[in-house]
Amino acid sequence: MDITWLGNAATRVRTRTAAVVMDPYDKSAGGTMGRPDGHIITISHDDPLRNGITGVAPADGAPIVLRGPGEYEIRGVQVEGVAGALKESLDLSGVRSTIWHFAAEDLRWAHLGGLGTQPTKEQMDLLSDVDIVIVPIALSDALDPKEAARAVRHIEPSIVIPVGYDPAEPEALAAFLAAVGGKQEAPVSRFSISRRGAESDEMRVILLEARA
Repeated sequence: MDITWLGNAATRVRTRTAAVVMDPYDKSAGGTMGRPDGHIITISHDDPLRNGITGVAPADGAPIVLRGPGEYEIRGVQVEGVAGALKESLDLSGVRSTIWHFAAEDLRWAHLGGLGTQPTKEQMDLLSDVDIVIVPIALSDALDPKEAARAVRHIEPSIVIPVGYDPAEPEALAAFLAAVGGKQEAPVSRFSISRRGAESDEMRVILLEARA
């Protein structure tokens, strides 16, 4: 399984049978994903930072787009979404976010999307078994770096991958790293992982170089 960061919160996980693109962004949100291909697209909520599906190239036909809570099985990937909440300060009445949980190749990962509050009991029930957490740490609709670190510590994954920050402005990442702890590894352009690699006594912090 390979994981790449496409900029903002957009991340692609490629398994042997599917490419999953999470929270693709529209070019109006800034930057470019480089038009990655995907079989499955998950959207946290309806915003240009999260719903840029036209920027994803088809792979073996049009991608299947998932926008809300539910359970799905697509091309060997099990997907489950539960409702989340955006920051109350955004005053986006009626807009809900979705937290996504995936399983494939004996690995489980989650994309926290636009989560703007600490995980609820229902969300923790979904997240308690994940090996990998992908978490935005500095986007306007998500948790700030310290709160993102607090959520990750509560979930206790084997691996955490921060996204959704500007590499040219290191303050947010530094704050997250100081708060989350764990074993920090050198940045890589692509992270490859198997079941064996997810077995660790100490949480690994993987830094990805954004493709955008």
